[in-house]
Order: sequence, then C-alpha cells, then structure tokens
Amino acid sequence: MGQKGSKIEVTKTDKAILQIKLSKDELHRYTRRTEILIGREREKLKALLREDPKNGKKNPRARILLKKIHYQNHLLEQAADQLINLENLVSTVEFKLVEQQFMMGLKQGNEVLTKLNKEFSGAEDLMDSVADQIAYQDEVDQILSSSVVGGFEEELDRELQQLDQEVNGPAHEPAKAEPNLPSTEGLPALSEPEAEEPQQEPQSDGRQREAVLT
Repeated sequence: MGQKGSKIEVTKTDKAILQIKLSKDELHRYTRRTEILIGREREKLKALLREDPKNGKKNPRARILLKKIHYQNHLLEQAADQLINLENLVSTVEFKLVEQQFMMGLKQGNEVLTKLNKEFSGAEDLMDSVADQIAYQDEVDQILSSSVVGGFEEELDRELQQLDQEVNGPAHEPAKAEPNLPSTEGLPALSEPEAEEPQQEPQSDGRQREAVLT
C-alpha cells in the first residue's frame, strides 16, 4: 500500500495572511469606486458654484458636498492604515499572542468598509428619518474635526474659495465711486479777465535828441 501524503496543517497565521489578502483586494475595489464617487461629487460642487457665482460659496449644499468628499477620503485612509497595522501584527513571531488584537483590527477594518459602502448608495437617501440624517452629519463633523489640525470650518472656507475662483475666475473689486462735488448751479458766471494792452517802450535817448534837432 502506498504511503498517504502528509496532511498540510493550516495555521492561524496562514488564515490571517489569507484574510489580509482578501481585505486588501476589497479595499482596492472600494478605492476605485470611491475615487469615481468623489469625482462626481466634485463636479456637482463646481456646478453649484457655477450656477450662483455670487452666493454659491454660502450654499449649505456646497458645504455638505465638500464635507462628504473629505469624509470619504478619510475613510479610505483609515482602511488603508488598518490593513498596514494588520500586516504588522501577522509578521509578529508569536502570532498567537496578538491574535485577539488582530481579530479586533479586522473587525474595525470591516466596519470602515461598511461605512464606505453606504457612501456609494448615498448615505442620506438610506436614512428613514431626519434624526438619522442629523446623526450622520454629526458623525461626519466629529470625525473630520478631530482629524484636521486647526479649524476645519476655516479650511472648508478656503477650499470653497479656491474652487470658486477655479470655476468663476478671481473676484473683481467693485469700482470706487467718484467723490460727489458741490453743484455750481445758481452761481454767477465768472467773467474772463480783459487782456492788457501792451505798453509802448520809451524811445531811446538818441531818438529823442534827433527829434529836437529837427
């Protein structure tokens, strides 16, 4: 009888490496879809600014769109960072010591991808109540405010200003009004000064003596 082949043992580390590969492939797919989504939302934002060059920057829809773009970029970065952390855990010599930490990180990464999946479907459209929409906006504001150093609202203002100039051109300052001069109506007309007659030069002494001799 032939010898049976030895059974290859699949370790937990092998399973973890396979899980990371699957997650990485999924993240690549989400990245491509998110880039397309962000491109569409940026075009919508430019259209809003183009439709109302004067007050487009103050339109709440424009501000929300820009926040969504930042939020989606943040989710992508968060998912990518999580994968890097998981890869570092798998490379640990004693994987069993960090297995629980790995599973927790994998769960968090899947939660980020779930949030991205909602963005593809239009997060606001999936919400049944105004309260859900408010909660979504609050979550976006909280995440973005904590991830940006300095004032996030001020950064939004600057970015909207740059986009507005890109779409509509630089804003021109209104021409300064000429100062109002007092009216001359009712004042007497000024007479022109009369031209003075040229004075005759006195004759020289030689001509005077000549006149006396004659």
